[in-house]
Amino acid sequence: MKTQNWFKQMTKRVLIAGLLVSLAGTGFGVKEEANAAERQPIKVEFVHGSKKMTINGKAQQMTAPLPVVKGVTMIPVRTIAASVGASVYADSKGTHIDTYFNKVTLNNNMRGANRNGSYVVLPNAATQINGTMHVPLSAVKLLWNATYVFNAQLKQISITIQPEPNVPPVARFEAPYEVKLGEPIEFKDLSYDPDGKIVKTEWTGRKSTYFEPGVYTVTQSVYDNDGARSEVVSQDIRVTEEVMYTPYEYYMRYGNPGDKFEVDGKLMNTFKEVDTIESKGGRTLYMSNAPERFFGEGLLYEDTLNDASRLFLHHRNGSDERLKLAVVVTNNESESVKLTIGNRGLAGPSVSAMQFGSAAVARYFASSQPREMIIEPGTSAVLLPELEKIIMNPDEGFSGLLDVDMDGKLTFSTMALKVDTDPISAVSMVTELEKVGNRGKFFDTDQYIEVNEKVGVTESKLRLGQRGPAMAGVDALTGGMTINGGEYGAVTTVKLKNVAWGTRIILNPRAGIFQGAVSVNGKVVYVPSGGHVKVGEGALIYTQPNQPAGAAGMQPAPEVTIQYSSPGASSLPILFVFFPGSDYK
Repeated sequence: MKTQNWFKQMTKRVLIAGLLVSLAGTGFGVKEEANAAERQPIKVEFVHGSKKMTINGKAQQMTAPLPVVKGVTMIPVRTIAASVGASVYADSKGTHIDTYFNKVTLNNNMRGANRNGSYVVLPNAATQINGTMHVPLSAVKLLWNATYVFNAQLKQISITIQPEPNVPPVARFEAPYEVKLGEPIEFKDLSYDPDGKIVKTEWTGRKSTYFEPGVYTVTQSVYDNDGARSEVVSQDIRVTEEVMYTPYEYYMRYGNPGDKFEVDGKLMNTFKEVDTIESKGGRTLYMSNAPERFFGEGLLYEDTLNDASRLFLHHRNGSDERLKLAVVVTNNESESVKLTIGNRGLAGPSVSAMQFGSAAVARYFASSQPREMIIEPGTSAVLLPELEKIIMNPDEGFSGLLDVDMDGKLTFSTMALKVDTDPISAVSMVTELEKVGNRGKFFDTDQYIEVNEKVGVTESKLRLGQRGPAMAGVDALTGGMTINGGEYGAVTTVKLKNVAWGTRIILNPRAGIFQGAVSVNGKVVYVPSGGHVKVGEGALIYTQPNQPAGAAGMQPAPEVTIQYSSPGASSLPILFVFFPGSDYK
């Protein structure tokens, strides 16, 4: 039997606009998710003469105090609906307040009500007051599994509603039974939760397409907001030997940012290099990467900074004990200095340098809330207390990239320390570790590249990596020159001013395996989305939209801005390669 015959889609009722306005205007109408998730008794409290009320202790504001009609306290139905997560709608039969197990129908100015198909006589009539249905207080016992207590001294009404049992969610999906190699596959998720909402979906075997013939089993299960799991449902998909698209053809048409696939690296290297306008400037770079692998406590690097700067830290614990990194900032001047920590990315501990190197760059591009510190004269402070919580076991490493701004001179000391060592006490006592690798201070490290020619008309490329003299700096601990050949810690901003509609942009590494991240128009793209990408592979990082119809299509296509920073353990050069969208319609 085919999937479409297994079930019918759930039909959702539409709420009457007037009721929605009433609920929204008083802050109700949204299910109290925490209450539903806990499945604990729900307590609703009112105070006569006050607009305030609480649902399970959470304060709410009503538009007016509880009305009293002929000596009878009236309760707005919206409060009950909000507390139990009921849907409220109206039709020719009346006003309905429905949960999975309890369905109530009320009619204005009538004592008769319907609960789960049974007729119920209320002590007083349900009444519309200011556009909202109300019921007498005593009716809550008849219409819901509830009790109430009135405290005359406090003028307080407490209603306790017993929770309904949870109904597990239902997992259901539709998918084709037979597809070709490289054929796009649409999965229709038809799962639902009868009395709550689905908060998590788990799949196995699901792919957007398949590139090997055979039979693939896809399973699905879902979880609701009470933690209940559905039964597992499955379906087999047969993939024939007929080819619709190769991996390259498929991902260039339907790929998402971060998808990787095989490319002709030699051919792409022959593509025309785009014309550029370039400049350098930006932040001073403080690089602590030598020794990359340390074998005990000691000073990794120390230097002074007094302007807009960026710290690049990349180290691994080579000892047989657990160690941590710490950065201490010292003010040796006569006036206080304000230090602002801007964008930052910290990653680790991990045994995979590619993993923590790429994660640090991705988190840096994701932006951070600024943090300010005042460093008084003659004092020291820990730059990032959270860094000390990253404890590295033997062979684990860490990478960090962070912007710092200051209005005076400060000394930054990066140290490897034992877990219990106090960084402030250690900063004046630790000995310098042997330099193995690169470290130092570098000026004007950020690169700005503007491309004004139209890209995406024909194949073309932009190569990053040593687009000029090598990045040279000074090691403050030795006084000697140092070279940052990988341009680690530097940020390159590429502005593509004229990108043809439909253009595909991929990143292709040229110096071995690569795992990193870029920012494209402010959005972080992992390169690739999983694992790493090789010289013979490319990762899609951006697809320019297709040209829209009408007047909108006569406007220039959007500009594209790409930001790149070399992740630790990956190397330059890389290529940004531009492909015409017309080839993949």
